Amino acid sequence: MINTTFSNTWSLVLIITLSTAGSIVGGYKFRENSQLIMPNEYKVIRKIVNKLSANNDLGNQPLVFTIVSGSRAYWTAQAMELIKEDGWTFYRHINPFKTYKGKSSNEINEAIRQAYLYNGNEAFAFPNGTIGISHSTFRHHQNKDDYLACIIGHEISHVINHDSFNDSLRLGKEAKGFKKKKKKMLRYRISRETEKSADINSAKMILKAGFPRDTCLKAFEFISRIEGDGGETTKDSTHPGYEERRAELVKFLESYEEDLITKEKVEKKWKWIYSRKLNTLTFIST
Repeated sequence: MINTTFSNTWSLVLIITLSTAGSIVGGYKFRENSQLIMPNEYKVIRKIVNKLSANNDLGNQPLVFTIVSGSRAYWTAQAMELIKEDGWTFYRHINPFKTYKGKSSNEINEAIRQAYLYNGNEAFAFPNGTIGISHSTFRHHQNKDDYLACIIGHEISHVINHDSFNDSLRLGKEAKGFKKKKKKMLRYRISRETEKSADINSAKMILKAGFPRDTCLKAFEFISRIEGDGGETTKDSTHPGYEERRAELVKFLESYEEDLITKEKVEKKWKWIYSRKLNTLTFIST
């Protein structure tokens, strides 16, 4: 004879156990992927890129945004003798939203803290579509989403125009037969030209998105002062100096006619995917 009371009790226990396990898994996935509770800095990126994408074609390649500690985390770690020169990329790209544990954790967390306080504005793009922005950049741009949009537009321009590939291709063609030093100088010059082009492309994106005409000029002046950088262009500069770069933006803004800036609505749709584990927010155009 089957004891139905015993059977029903264990059935109830099994149901509760499975339900609890399901809740735990569901809660984990919510925390890992929910855009409701992701860091506010990622919400700012989403807001800006949504505005840019409404009137700009941002291409078909996924754009993977990640917020990093920045270069000063490396310099601090090096000062504490945690690393040698080959640890630069690790500390520059380290996740600032994570509290580290284990060996040297106190020093690593201190390096992250100091980077947030003392780092300037820092952003960079990889040809695979990853765009890194230092945590400190958001601290400097509180209530300045329009200025931050110029930085983001600049990095997006590098990705969608395949600047890394095109610069490499151009260098290979133009530097044939060059000695090492002359080839290096050409690489710097190509880089400076590409940076100026990305500035102009970003300004165009901003105009199409409906921001004020001089937004990127004001943003550049603001960033330069935050960085304390008014330096000149030199032969080994990867970016133009302050006056040259500013002059190019002024020249563009003075020559552009609003009627030539197409503001047609982009018909593409897009979606966002957040990953706390990867520390990324991905923009996918569909």
